[in-house]
Amino acid sequence: MRLRYLVLTCMGFSALIVSLSFSGEGGLKYPNGAPAGYTGSPGDGQNCTACHGGNATPASGVISTDIPPTGYVAGMTYNVTVSFSGSGKKGFELSPQKPTGEQVGTLIAGTGSKVLSQGKYITHSQASTSTTATWSFQWQAPAQPGSGPVTFYLAHVISKPNVFVSNLTVEENYHVGIPENSQTMNFEVYPNPASDYLFIKYNFVAETKVTLFLLPVSGSSSFVLFSGMLSQGENELKLALPEELTPGLYILKMQAGSYLNTSKILIK
Repeated sequence: MRLRYLVLTCMGFSALIVSLSFSGEGGLKYPNGAPAGYTGSPGDGQNCTACHGGNATPASGVISTDIPPTGYVAGMTYNVTVSFSGSGKKGFELSPQKPTGEQVGTLIAGTGSKVLSQGKYITHSQASTSTTATWSFQWQAPAQPGSGPVTFYLAHVISKPNVFVSNLTVEENYHVGIPENSQTMNFEVYPNPASDYLFIKYNFVAETKVTLFLLPVSGSSSFVLFSGMLSQGENELKLALPEELTPGLYILKMQAGSYLNTSKILIK
């Protein structure tokens, strides 16, 4: 009888170990990556406490990027690093969003990470046990200008139920430096303020493929006013303004390859 009791006790202890292992007790609920939608952003509406319990503690200095203080430039790719310290297994999830939850740009996985939902989210691909856990990956800014500020929302865990949230907001740089040979981009805009039409006077040294964007300074969606070839020499272009434009301050951006120029426009 004593032997039988010992065997049953050992079996019960083994079952307890297996149960703890699969439930993630003392570690992470998802050691191979969190499911999408748990960054703590206003759009997601939830963070890692949904699975790990406890309360989310605000943290700072966890997210860093090489985006310059002047802001990101449309179409460019930047490096992003998530790093935090503590004792226990560690994991994270990050997403670049607007407060509404709209995705801004695309995430590109690095070593030890993987992307979810077509690049909207990035998470660990394997939990880290290092005292300081660091993941480096990339973020590609939206191809077209006009997205405005973007916030990187992050939730991270240092063994359940220790959940932390943080965020980093960066602005968009509409005013990109003009190269020395910017004479190919000389232009004049009138009237200013404008209501129904804009006239663009330009003088190009060669026929040029040009795109003209109208960007609200509020950071909402941009409008493409023109995209096509413009002839060599001094000419004038008449542009009808979109009916859905609301009164306010806008930035008119002319782009031809790597050449950029901007002008502020007041819409009445």
